[in-house]
Amino acid sequence: MYVLGISRVHDSAAALVRDGEIIAFAEEERFTRVKHDGRLPAKAIEYCLSEAGITLGDVDHVAYYWTRWAEPIHAAKVFARYFPKTLAVFRNENGDDGGRAAGLLDTFRTGGGKGVDDYHVGGAVLAHMKRSFTLERDVKEALGYTGPTRFTVHLVDHHRAHAGSAYYICPWDEAAVLTLDGIGSDGTSTLLAHGRGNRIHDLRRIKFPHSLGAMYAAVTGYLGFYPTRDEGKVMGLAPFGEDTYVQAFRDLVHLDPDGGFELNLSWFRHHTTGKHQLSKKFTDTFGPPRPRTRVTAENPVPQHYRDIAYALQVTLEEAGLHLARWLQRQTGSRRLAMAGGVALNSVMNGRILLETPFEEFFAQPAAADDGCALGAALEVSVGKHSLPRPRTGFTYTGPEFTEAEMEVALQDAGVEYRRVDDIAKHTAGKIADGLIVGWVQGRMECGPRALGNRSLLADPRDPESKTRMNEKVKHREAFRPFAPSCLVERAGEYFAGDYPSPVMLLVFDVLEHQRERVPAITHVDGTARVQTVSEDDNALYYRLIKHFEELTGVPMVVNTSFNDNDEPIVATPEDAIRCFLKTDVDALALGPFWTQKPHLEAEQA
Repeated sequence: MYVLGISRVHDSAAALVRDGEIIAFAEEERFTRVKHDGRLPAKAIEYCLSEAGITLGDVDHVAYYWTRWAEPIHAAKVFARYFPKTLAVFRNENGDDGGRAAGLLDTFRTGGGKGVDDYHVGGAVLAHMKRSFTLERDVKEALGYTGPTRFTVHLVDHHRAHAGSAYYICPWDEAAVLTLDGIGSDGTSTLLAHGRGNRIHDLRRIKFPHSLGAMYAAVTGYLGFYPTRDEGKVMGLAPFGEDTYVQAFRDLVHLDPDGGFELNLSWFRHHTTGKHQLSKKFTDTFGPPRPRTRVTAENPVPQHYRDIAYALQVTLEEAGLHLARWLQRQTGSRRLAMAGGVALNSVMNGRILLETPFEEFFAQPAAADDGCALGAALEVSVGKHSLPRPRTGFTYTGPEFTEAEMEVALQDAGVEYRRVDDIAKHTAGKIADGLIVGWVQGRMECGPRALGNRSLLADPRDPESKTRMNEKVKHREAFRPFAPSCLVERAGEYFAGDYPSPVMLLVFDVLEHQRERVPAITHVDGTARVQTVSEDDNALYYRLIKHFEELTGVPMVVNTSFNDNDEPIVATPEDAIRCFLKTDVDALALGPFWTQKPHLEAEQA
């Protein structure tokens, strides 16, 4: 039985599940090269079908990550509850500059304008409803498919899709389940549940406007970044702050004795405008927002805003710990599976693992809405039809390319290259010599973190690796840290938490006596977002790190996503070569082929 899962609006994606196997899963942005592409994922669907060798006519079920009537009902309740302040919706403000956002008809037809808050709230609700009616037609038209179809369309609750994306692929038959994001199809922002066997049982839902995702997004905008896109930047900025505003920020979220929470809505406007906006009380208290200007050495983030980021991160962590402790008491479980956009906050995740009674932790690598494509498919395949749960094959789910295709791409680009007998050993040596290497192997990973198949790699011993990678390669803010990919069996020698972290969603302290040895992966607060690598997870990548260890004594490399700052992670050989040529990446390991910038070849000759 084939089940096609679809998510859209932002970070659109498609997934294809056959019985108990994930055949394919990928984000639309990787194919269109439009970062955070939210359109119907036509190219991702085409890829999934081609990976299985089938057409749309062979699909039995299509699972969509959004329900139909729950959203307008919840929106009407919010409008009535906070009336007359909700009349602000009709001003249709653009959250970026206070001007007018895209109109109702434009939003209904296209989803909105170009900015994060450039949409009409009513138009967005109507568009979501329309898509639930027209999904079958939309998919057929997008694929240009004119043949007969037999699939049934299933509309899956958004947070059930999040929950399914984590629990149904975790290695356990029982686990507590926690999902957190901005808002779901029925208004849910937080789902606390218990997975047992092939079923997920809801325990509690917390609904918008009480939303940790909405809180974090709104303050992200205040800090001069893009809400729903740049929360990871704020997480990286937070350790540069001090606890100036932590106590004041505790008034933003009230933690209930029974394990829930409520936002103090006097600090916010998202419940009255439908946009990621803060109230006048917030700006009167904490000052005007930082202008949305590019952060550079000449234009750093002022300390005031660093302190705000610190307070925001601490507030989120405390709320996450509060929820996790209640969930553990309710379920009695020692295992936790997490998903939702807020579950990408790896600092919070690390604290939950280390500071609650949970002893085991699992997070979906594509924890945000892209993962809902997979979760929706699994909710139908496993939850509805009781088919087997896939326990493997959920990380490297994207396209791969033959050696012939790679070689043609290199020839077409006109770069000099050579075939290397042992690409892992060769690349490890070059990294040890100080080169930054693009590493493209096997199937592309899913989610926002490169996990060793579409990665940029560097030497963690060199403090200049971080600076050069940020300034010359990624062209991004200097405060942003880089992650280590560490041999799983050696992680305990370097990190305070040695729990396996194969999808890079846990942050641990770097042991104090090791920090000088690996400065490029040690953040300003002495932490690192760790990826542990085992031979079972990724044999070739494991061998590369093992060779690097043999050369240097250090069992890890710096790993970041292979892309420039304004583009998605590379997918194809052509993408990789373009990024290699336009940035200061020193060399490219494309399958078994090696190409290096000519001036470096001359220097090393």
